[in-house]
Amino acid sequence: MDKELGYDLNIAKSLTGIEDEELLKFYINSVILKIERVIGYKLLKSKITSLVGGLNTNYVFLPEKEIEQVLNVNMGCKILPFSYINRKVIFDEIISKNSYVEIQYIAGYDEIPSDILLFICSTIKETITNEEGLKSYGIRGINYTFLNKIEQSDNFIRGIRDLFGIVGI
Repeated sequence: MDKELGYDLNIAKSLTGIEDEELLKFYINSVILKIERVIGYKLLKSKITSLVGGLNTNYVFLPEKEIEQVLNVNMGCKILPFSYINRKVIFDEIISKNSYVEIQYIAGYDEIPSDILLFICSTIKETITNEEGLKSYGIRGINYTFLNKIEQSDNFIRGIRDLFGIVGI
């Protein structure tokens, strides 16, 4: 297990067929970065500071799925009392529309869940399968057509929507 990277490298090797660990780590980290750009936050556990404005309410939902702990909430120099349940941070007072709240919290996965690792490895496999740039091929009556770059991107985004339950990207 590679704790620094948060996934089981041996499982990734068997799913992708790539034995070169450095190359495999490069591919996995690249796909993780691509996922993070789409969802807007880090997958692996880290300390995060978010600046949230225009609330006009006494709560906010944090975007990350795995919130370990909310550390503190500030509005300017004022420390705000708060509580939290899962992703919902609840303040003791209503935050006006022209105010900003800074929330520090720890979120992310210690280890990438198996469904996300499978998605990452499938994306890698799809990327390296067609190195010759073929549009399609057939063997004994079975035909396969490769997706073009736009279709691959659309397919990737649909997969992320499914994995993370995102309504609109």
